Amino acid sequence: MFELWSTEISGPGTSAHYRETLTGAMTEPKPLTYDEHKAAEAAFRGYPPNADWTESAKEIYARLSATIAMRRATALTHVSKRELEPVGR
Repeated sequence: MFELWSTEISGPGTSAHYRETLTGAMTEPKPLTYDEHKAAEAAFRGYPPNADWTESAKEIYARLSATIAMRRATALTHVSKRELEPVGR
């Protein structure tokens, strides 16, 4: 890849530094906060949401709950033809 800035001028305050920082922030996973972890656990266990959670924790809970509900609905509606055949000996 062609680098616009040499390594000598890629320190803090330069566009190369900001590009690297942004790329890292967008590609590297960040650990969950305590609230986010509790929200994810509650969603998987089917517990109700907590009003005291941060906005990011509430979003995690909502997205996980919606995905889990969609997967359960999909699992119930997809039945193969073989599963419907009578079993006999």
